[in-house]
Amino acid sequence: MKFYQIKNGICRDNDPKRKVFPGAYLKKGMIGVEYVQNGSTEGDANYIPIEQTIHDYHIVENAPVFDYFLLGDGSSRRKFDWIKLDMYGVFALGGGFLVSERFKEVISRFDLPRHKFYPAKLIYKGQKLDYYLFQLGDEIPILYERCIFEIKGESLTMAAQGLKIHDKESFNLKWIALNRDEKQLNIKDFVLSKHYDYFICRELFKVVSEPLKEALEAAGLTEGWKFEDISPRTITFLNP
Repeated sequence: MKFYQIKNGICRDNDPKRKVFPGAYLKKGMIGVEYVQNGSTEGDANYIPIEQTIHDYHIVENAPVFDYFLLGDGSSRRKFDWIKLDMYGVFALGGGFLVSERFKEVISRFDLPRHKFYPAKLIYKGQKLDYYLFQLGDEIPILYERCIFEIKGESLTMAAQGLKIHDKESFNLKWIALNRDEKQLNIKDFVLSKHYDYFICRELFKVVSEPLKEALEAAGLTEGWKFEDISPRTITFLNP
C-alpha cells in the first residue's frame, strides 16, 4: 500500500493573483480561544495554564464550541475569506485541522489513532458555518530497532543492529555523529506498531494511506492540499 505526506498547497491552480490558501485562527475574545495554546496569558479572565490547553497531542474534554475561526494568511493574519475549503490548517496547532462536516464523515470511516472533533464555527462571508477542530491525540512512535536505514546519496542500506540503533535517542546520536562527517542518515523502511490511515509520526509528519487519499479526492475535499508519495521509502506495520 502506498502512503503520502499531506502538505499545504501554495495557491489555487491558474489563479492569476497567486493568492495563498488561507489558514484558520482564533482571535482574542473569541469563545474557546483560551483552550488553544498561547490563546490566553496569565491574568486574563479566562486564563488556562498551557498544560490544560489543546497543544501537541493533548486532548481536552471540556472545551466549548470554538466560536469563531477567521481565515487569514500566515504572515500578517490579514482577514480574508476569498476561498472556502473543507480542510484548513490551524495557526498555533501544527498537527490539527479545521474541517467541514463532509470531511469529518469521510475520514471517520477509516482507521485513526486516538482523536477528537471539537465543534467549531467558521466565519465566511459574514456567515457562521459549522466546522470541527480535528486533532490527533497521539504521535505514532517509530520502532527504530526494526527499521532499515540509508546514507543519503549512497545505495547501501543498513539494519538498525549494525548501526547500534535501538530507540529514538540512539538514532539521534547516530544522526549527529554522521552529520559531522557531512553524511545524512535517513530511514528507508519505517516500521510502526499499528496500521492507521491517517497519522503523524516523526520524520514523516502527516501521513495518509492511498485508500484515504482516494476517498478524500473522490469526495472533492482536497483543494488547498497536495499529496506527496513517500516512495521509495516504505512503511510496515506489525499489526496491520
